[in-house]
Order: sequence, then structure tokens, then C-alpha cells
Amino acid sequence: MQENVQRIVEENGMRMVLERIPHVRSCSIGVWLTRGSRHEPPDKIGISHFLEHMVFKGTSKRNAKEIATAIESVGGSLDAFTGREYTCFHAKVLDEYVELAVDVLSDLINSPTISEENLQREKQVIYEEIRNMEDTPDDLIHQLYSETIWGDNPLGYPLLGTYQTVAALKRDDILEYLHQNYIAPNLVISLAGNIDFNSTIDIIREKFSFLSSRSTAGDDEIPTPPGEPRRAVNRHLNRDCQQTHLCLGTASFSHSDARRYALLLLSNIVGGGMSSRLFQRVREEEALAYVVYSFQQFYLDTGLFGVYVGTEPSKREKTLRVIREEYAKLLEEPVSEQELNHAKNQLKGQLMLGLESTTTRMFRLANFEINREGYQKVDEVLAKINAVTPEDITAVARIILNPENLCSVSLGPNHN
Repeated sequence: MQENVQRIVEENGMRMVLERIPHVRSCSIGVWLTRGSRHEPPDKIGISHFLEHMVFKGTSKRNAKEIATAIESVGGSLDAFTGREYTCFHAKVLDEYVELAVDVLSDLINSPTISEENLQREKQVIYEEIRNMEDTPDDLIHQLYSETIWGDNPLGYPLLGTYQTVAALKRDDILEYLHQNYIAPNLVISLAGNIDFNSTIDIIREKFSFLSSRSTAGDDEIPTPPGEPRRAVNRHLNRDCQQTHLCLGTASFSHSDARRYALLLLSNIVGGGMSSRLFQRVREEEALAYVVYSFQQFYLDTGLFGVYVGTEPSKREKTLRVIREEYAKLLEEPVSEQELNHAKNQLKGQLMLGLESTTTRMFRLANFEINREGYQKVDEVLAKINAVTPEDITAVARIILNPENLCSVSLGPNHN
């Protein structure tokens, strides 16, 4: 597969990763800060997410409506999200509006006004976001699962913060966090679409020239190490809802770990779609659930694997037993070449279909850069997937599905 990617590192530490895709008319631009909830002090949990909200309230050039109108008036989209290890602001526009999109994105992190009035108003919005998560048990269970695995480590912090930590945030806290963390060495600009490299690089340099007035003392160290994750914990939280929501799994591998592709294939075999073992057993054969799937998250130095299922409260124990039985089968007997090839084709197909989106390609550029791997061509990734053997799957399963490592967390009514 032909790819045209350039990586530039500026003297101030800012990184650009650009991909030219001449056969499309769209362009996706991401401004990534390598700072997220994992970098927060305990008394300011949620500040990364709060700042992500606040920059949209207005800047020295645009008010809140003008920020939204600037992109939407040309048919584009503008959004942002906060993760454990990064914060992302991104836009998608027609190729003729790349300069406009870069201008809006740079404006967000250059000169947000962060007025006291908007800060107090946005706290109410964040409270509602927290309440929304608390009222959505199939979302809440994932936060409880992270807390259970990581304990007091920042990887277990709630991304939204708590009512107490959000309430305590002051304007000076937000501005200090902005100027200490939204700096060139922490910044990755990723862009994929129908672009001219030279003119696009010039636009980015011009729009982000304000960074020269900020500190360049970025900290490239991995934040608080995860320590030893909890193992063999079984936790139930009482909640008045119609289903019991379950997560079962353990800590896993980092984004750069060579075993990552074996884990992705194992995850597909376990719970990656309608043909997966758990979907067939839990839903089709046992009728224990409507939704069942596996998931994984990769960080700089560790990761997380698990299975989610929602079931009738009285069937909690049976559901856990069935999942553990399927895990045990993978430990006792290697996967067949046929099943592994099915999982490989599924994973490769997902990758290739995703490449039809400039947004997916922009995310892909940034993920390799943020995780310090260097860009990997699609053919290289496909070769790594193809190279995984049944023995590799078994080796990973013995770590990830080992009963002595598994933690289970459930949320729902107490039953017996």
C-alpha cells in the first residue's frame, strides 16, 4: 500500500506528522497534548477534561458561537476528548479550508479567555456529565473496573473528576495548568488528507508560533508508574437497575509491546463480534445476555483487557462461570489455524476499512507518535498480524486469562 507520510520535529519540540492522500477531498486535523488524567495531582482530578471544555467557551478572537460557526459554516466538524495520557482537539473540513481549521484549533489553545462566569457555569455542565455517567451503568462499570485494577494510581482516576475536585478548581488552577502543559514539547499535530506538504507545514508554523512565548521545558518521563495492578479481586457494587453489569479481566500490555497484536487477535477470538466465542456461548447458546464484548486499552507502559456483559441479576454467577469456562478452554487447547486465520482477516479488514476515513488515518498518525513508536506503514502492521502463531495466542492467554490474575467487577442489585 502506497503511503506518503512526513514527520517534522521543530526546534521547540513540537511534532508534526502529516499524510498526503490526493484522492480525497477531506482533511482531518488533530491537535494532541500528551497530557491527560494520568498527569493530574490527586486534588485536581478532572482538570484536563475541564480545560478541554473551557477552551470552547471563548478566546480572544472568537466567542463560543463563533468557534462552532467557523467550522460548521463550511460543512466541517469540530470536537475534542480527554484520555488517560492525552487530550485531543480535532476538526474535519474540505481540503480548501485547512488553513481555517488550523487557525481555529490553534486559537483554542492559544488564548482561551476562561472567565470566572464561564468557569462557574461550566462546572454545572460537568456535574451533569458526571450524573449522566452515573445514570448509565454500562459506562460506569468501566470506570469502576479501572479503579479496581489500578487502585489509587492515576490510571484509575475518573476522567471527568469528582464533584469535590471539580468544585474546588479555580480560574488560576486552570490557567496554570494551561501554561505549564499546553507547550511545544507536549504538542503533536497530526493531519491526513488532500494537502500540499510545504504550504501546510508553513500554515502550522505560523498558527502555532505563539508557543515560542511559553516554556519549552517539557517532561518526557512516563507519569506515575502503574505499580503492581490488583489481581484476583471480586467486587460487587449494589445499584438499583434492571441488569447486572460485569467486567472480567486484568492488566495487560503497553502500546509498544510486541505482544500487542497477539492480544488484539485473542480479543477478537474471545469477544470481538458475533462470531466470537463469548457471543456464541453467552448470547446464542445460553441466552444470558444481549450485549457481550471484549475490550482493551493500551498505554505507554501498561494496558488493560476485559470482557463486558450485561445480564439479569439472578444470572450473575452463572454468567461469570460461563465466561471463565471459555477462558479455561483457551488455556487448555490452542486455537486452530482456521480460527486464528478468521481473527486475522477480521483484524486486517477492520484496519483497512478504517483507512478509508481521513479521521482514522489522522488518529493513527498521532497514536504512533504519542506512544513513541515511530510511524509504522500499513504493510508492516499487516505483516505483524500475519506473523502471529497459535503458540503466540496461547502464551498471551496464559498471562491475560490466568484465573489467578483475573478481577471481576459487577454493578447491579444484590441477589442472594
